[in-house]
Amino acid sequence: MGKSRNNLTRKSYSLYSILYSRFFYTAKLIYSKISNYFEIKKTIVLQGDSKIGIHHKTLLNIKDSKIIVNNGELKVGIDFGYFDGGIYDSKKDRCKIFMVNSTLEVYGNVSLYPGVVIYAVNAHIIIRNNTKINGNVEIISLKKIDIGEGCLFAEGIIVRDNDGHKMSGTDDAYGTAEVKIGNHCWIGQRAMILKGITLADNVIVGAGAVVVGSFPSGVALAGIPAKIIKENVSWSA
Repeated sequence: MGKSRNNLTRKSYSLYSILYSRFFYTAKLIYSKISNYFEIKKTIVLQGDSKIGIHHKTLLNIKDSKIIVNNGELKVGIDFGYFDGGIYDSKKDRCKIFMVNSTLEVYGNVSLYPGVVIYAVNAHIIIRNNTKINGNVEIISLKKIDIGEGCLFAEGIIVRDNDGHKMSGTDDAYGTAEVKIGNHCWIGQRAMILKGITLADNVIVGAGAVVVGSFPSGVALAGIPAKIIKENVSWSA
């Protein structure tokens, strides 16, 4: 019985071709980093006494957009976040910012913890002074999202001003409606803030709640859909 053999084609590369290939790979990488640097530099606008810190592992994909910091400091992926005793590590958990024809406007000091995702197309996102947004939060905007001062976002929250896909019987291609979150609001772990809602100041949203309506100040919300479970409440960090 004959013995079958597999004929494998092997291609050898000379040291010259390997070095040549490596050189162009390195040159392309350097060019990409330099281009990204100047693109980011054009994108960031610092107004007044402002500064920005962006962790080097943050993924930035920005086109025809601006990040504007007004008289404060924006930290992206630098501070350490936490949830239930776990830690979001800036060395492992990267922020991701994807913006097309959009503006991310910050007033005062704002921190986006490692793992935060911002997605904006033809949109305007505003985040105000002393607001902290924990890891794994997703802010998805196709219109406008306005977040007030002194807010605290726990881990895993989703905030979106759109449906994401067209639904029958609607004129708006993506079902967009502005979202406004007032000052000193506490949004619990894995809550969802959906399009068209307004939260007044000092609202507490319970963990896992799905907010689809608008609510007055000083109330605590919980449930799916979220409803008022307590009035005249306040909270402190």
